[in-house]
Amino acid sequence: MGIALSDNQQNITWVNDTFESHLGISLTEISGQSINELPDVLKPLFTSSSAVHIPANSIRDDQWFMCSQKQVDGNTVHFITDVGPLHLLMQERETLKEELREALAVDEVTGMPNKVALFQSLEPQISRSRRYNNLLSIVIMRVNNLDRLDETQAAHLMLPISQMLNDQVRWADIVGKLNESDFLLVLPETAADACKNLSDNLGERLNTVPLADDLPKNFKLSVNFGYSEWEKGDDLTLLMQKARKMLES
Repeated sequence: MGIALSDNQQNITWVNDTFESHLGISLTEISGQSINELPDVLKPLFTSSSAVHIPANSIRDDQWFMCSQKQVDGNTVHFITDVGPLHLLMQERETLKEELREALAVDEVTGMPNKVALFQSLEPQISRSRRYNNLLSIVIMRVNNLDRLDETQAAHLMLPISQMLNDQVRWADIVGKLNESDFLLVLPETAADACKNLSDNLGERLNTVPLADDLPKNFKLSVNFGYSEWEKGDDLTLLMQKARKMLES
């Protein structure tokens, strides 16, 4: 553990060897300095009571420290513990969780197919339309104002919406969660004018979706729709781009 002392004037009077080795600095470099005069990147090591990030420079790599202070006889003892390896493990854990979510191909909130599963289902539909010239359309439904909700509130909102969508689609249709705010409907044997009718119908159905009690009192459920019909030469990217262009227009 790195340990440093500062007096009642917030002047640094001592640091131990571990403190020096963690930061690549020596007592002679900072002895007598006021904490307030230290470089901005180092000040939190002496003032924070939480994790502190020290960016890499020419003499050290990216570092993370857990910091704390204790008053002793008018002086302050500063403690820093290197938690860089733990931070890296946490980052790797989040990466693995995301990879697992994608591998499972299921949205963890709604239980619907996620983006990976949706695109895996859409590709064969596009190949079928390309080969046989079958009708194919997609609809993106975006739920607005999610930035006003916390993670729990958003989940409480999206779950009944997903249930409503599942109730409205045909057995041949595919519906899933594209990202945090967007649902995607894949509609075989469907033309663009039918997408317009479906979007209008879904907009009306949303008025009947029960809103959770924990949502803000003035929260109003609002959605936008974008849709596109497969045309000769379209691949998955072009089909999605056309729907997103309409969604954002």
